[in-house]
Amino acid sequence: MAAVQQALIERGATARVTACGCLGPCFDGPNAVVYPDDVWYGGLTAEDATAIAEHLEHGTIYAAKRVDAPGE
Repeated sequence: MAAVQQALIERGATARVTACGCLGPCFDGPNAVVYPDDVWYGGLTAEDATAIAEHLEHGTIYAAKRVDAPGE
């Protein structure tokens, strides 16, 4: 989370990153979900922060780490 926040700051982006409790699919973790796009990511590391920031800023989906939402 901190790496994504830092990547957004470096880009001067206005997207927000907030922490939350369990998203459900712990076996895919660490997880993130981008709203309102309803795009889920799993198995994230700090090295994925730039790609997540790109999604938050421009809507570019990071296919390498995309996972199905719980229940799909």
